[in-house]
Amino acid sequence: MDGVSGGLLGPVLLAGGLLLLAGFTIAVRRGFKPALRRLRGYEALPRQIGQVVETGGRLHVSLGPNSLTDREAGATLPGLAMLELAAQASTVADRPPLATTADGTTVWAMSDTLRRAYTGEDEAGGGPDGQPPAEQGAFLVALDPTALAGGVTSLIPGDDVRASVLFGSFGSEGALMAGAGARGGIPPAGGSDRLEAQAAGFAMADDVLIGEEMFAARAYLGERPAALGGLLAQDVLRWVIAGLIGLGVVLQTLGLLN
Repeated sequence: MDGVSGGLLGPVLLAGGLLLLAGFTIAVRRGFKPALRRLRGYEALPRQIGQVVETGGRLHVSLGPNSLTDREAGATLPGLAMLELAAQASTVADRPPLATTADGTTVWAMSDTLRRAYTGEDEAGGGPDGQPPAEQGAFLVALDPTALAGGVTSLIPGDDVRASVLFGSFGSEGALMAGAGARGGIPPAGGSDRLEAQAAGFAMADDVLIGEEMFAARAYLGERPAALGGLLAQDVLRWVIAGLIGLGVVLQTLGLLN
């Protein structure tokens, strides 16, 4: 492949991805229901929220050390989406979700996410009276991941938490937070894009999201057409890219590719 054709590959894939996104989104809006792979991590969340509503307790969602201004921002956005979906489902509960973080920029975004869920400013939100929750929901517990874990181990038993979701770039401190919930009879749930937390999650919980599964929250929980369309477009692009790589290997092996 020469430099010119190689330089065109990126824009062609981008344009193709946008067309696929638009096409799949329109198809979903018109009634197409894709068969999504079963992810137990997303199946567990509605059950946990139901338990929170029935018991009058509180749902805890932690985004860990994730920031909106560094390389971890890619994992922060799906974490905020998870918080939004959890808050929308929890508006009928007695108390708003408890959201924790170790980053000063993320705490403002979490607070605004909770407010929009209760005032109905997003697509599916809206509390019983359309007012923001009277109780504070978003907390900057610490500026260090390990200190965050220590703070959360105190918040979970002391704030009547009945379900806990850890969703972010957690390291080994994720095991401390999950262990605090397990001691209180709260099964840990959530996901991380780091290997340390993934290993701890497999050892401590059955409902763990791994890597890119975190980015499918809106498609699995919100079932929004654009989110489902994006998920389908990504799957098609994966197969296209894998096919191009395989074709390149074959051509290179046969000496037909310079």
